[in-house]
Amino acid sequence: MNTFGWIIFCLLASAGVVQAAWWIICGICRPAESGGVYQIIKLQRDPEQLEAQLRYELLLQRWGAGWRSCATILLDTGLEEEARDICRNLLTGASGVVVCSLDELPDLIKSK
Repeated sequence: MNTFGWIIFCLLASAGVVQAAWWIICGICRPAESGGVYQIIKLQRDPEQLEAQLRYELLLQRWGAGWRSCATILLDTGLEEEARDICRNLLTGASGVVVCSLDELPDLIKSK
């Protein structure tokens, strides 16, 4: 392997070590309980935008911002049936994510 290849290899390896250290530190510093912290996100009505939004939020929850340990509430503000099907399909098996309407929101927060 030439020198340029070794430089690229070392840079990528160091980035991986830094990312692994970040996950370990966040895992150790994570509080046991969320303490009633909620992230409330209004869902898009357009099915294509909704799918992109849900994929992004699930990605953040799993990899980027999952260490914050807050529950994510997706606010349904009158979704059509096609959009509800997208929500059901993408959120199957996702933990810490709840879809609720504006009327159900106060009861959901009180119950947690």
